Amino acid sequence: MKIAIIGRPNVGKSTLFNRLIGKKSAIVNNTPGVTRDRKMAQAELCGLEFSLYDTPGIDPFSRDTLALSMNEQSQMAVKEADLIFWVVDAVEGILEADKAIADWIRTVFKKEGNRHIILIRNKSEGKTSTMNAEILGFGEGIATSAEHGLGLDEIYRELAKYEFKNEESQMNDGIPLKVAIVGRPNVGKSTLINAIIEEERLLTGDQPGITRDTIALEWKFKNRRIFLMDTAGQRRKSKIEEPIEAVSVADAWKHIRQANVVVVLMDIQNPLEKQDITIARKVFEEGKIIIFALNKSDLVANPEDILKSVQKRAEKEFAQLPAVSCLLVSAKEKKGLIRIFNTSVKLYDNWSRRISTGALNKWFQAAVGQNPPPLVNGMPIKLKYISQISCKPPTFSLFANRLEHLPKSYERYLLNQLRKSFDFNGVPLRLFLRHQENPYHKQ
Repeated sequence: MKIAIIGRPNVGKSTLFNRLIGKKSAIVNNTPGVTRDRKMAQAELCGLEFSLYDTPGIDPFSRDTLALSMNEQSQMAVKEADLIFWVVDAVEGILEADKAIADWIRTVFKKEGNRHIILIRNKSEGKTSTMNAEILGFGEGIATSAEHGLGLDEIYRELAKYEFKNEESQMNDGIPLKVAIVGRPNVGKSTLINAIIEEERLLTGDQPGITRDTIALEWKFKNRRIFLMDTAGQRRKSKIEEPIEAVSVADAWKHIRQANVVVVLMDIQNPLEKQDITIARKVFEEGKIIIFALNKSDLVANPEDILKSVQKRAEKEFAQLPAVSCLLVSAKEKKGLIRIFNTSVKLYDNWSRRISTGALNKWFQAAVGQNPPPLVNGMPIKLKYISQISCKPPTFSLFANRLEHLPKSYERYLLNQLRKSFDFNGVPLRLFLRHQENPYHKQ
């Protein structure tokens, strides 16, 4: 069952969405128009499971390009849904915009076929509502307070009248590869995802800051499940003025921490600026796979030369991540898109790999024998053994004595040898130094 939440701006759609999915996923603010793309998540109410869509507020009177695009997002959600939650504001009552939405719904139904509608009178907590919701032509509605969790039992009783099918598609099998698209505002993140899924799913435009919520979309690439995450544009903190933008950026980083692969998208005309490097450093600190992608390559005459220059700069800025992947793409021309996912899958498989103890120690003995650590005051630093303690990212513990004297250059040597020997190029690695006796050393 697919359910879409619709209504005019600031009636509590995102609050109801968060309440039903059981977590704060959609950004909530008193400012109208915070939600700009439709957002989907799995919801459950008293054992009834369904897919739930949060949608932008419908503004039936605006002719603004962005507002029209947001209205279109709501219409697409209605088209995909089996049932509609139409939310109105019990405090403000029925406005002319609500009446216009009622007419809009009837027009959409004529084109797309009827959908079941449940009218929800939100913000009804502690008040005796005198609103006459029946004038809209969809019944008196259910009195609720999404903020306080009131009226959910009534919503359940209404939903229980409909047939819920537990349809599990092949797309729900296996662990998905989570790919987040990040970058500065207006580099083409939403346009890129629309080009990948071949659908105008996300709002796009020339003005920066259109995307506010992080939108996760499920996609399939060569029989592999992919979660694509579109995130808000990342500006320097000093440039952030609106509180909503600060919330959007924080929401984006919350999702980036859940990702496996992070594509740092850049405008090829202004590549690898200071903010791009700042973003990438934070991603690296999280241990995620980084891919630099130069978008709008169709706008320059020498994209390959620019790519080589960016690759050289990236390897200098990220000496701890040699051979970081840099790719040319054009969302507008739909070029280079498959390369992103071929690279993502290859790097993810390496990022997830665990090296056998035998192979790791054989490599370790050879690496140390070829280049022993330097003497300290005439005494050797004894490197005892190494073990892999986790993956995603691959993390290793090195056990030795006198580790406080081991040069950083030798740590880099071991990490570089690990990359070369086990194909970890472009993958973040972690090495921890441990003062601990090998339990088998004296046996």
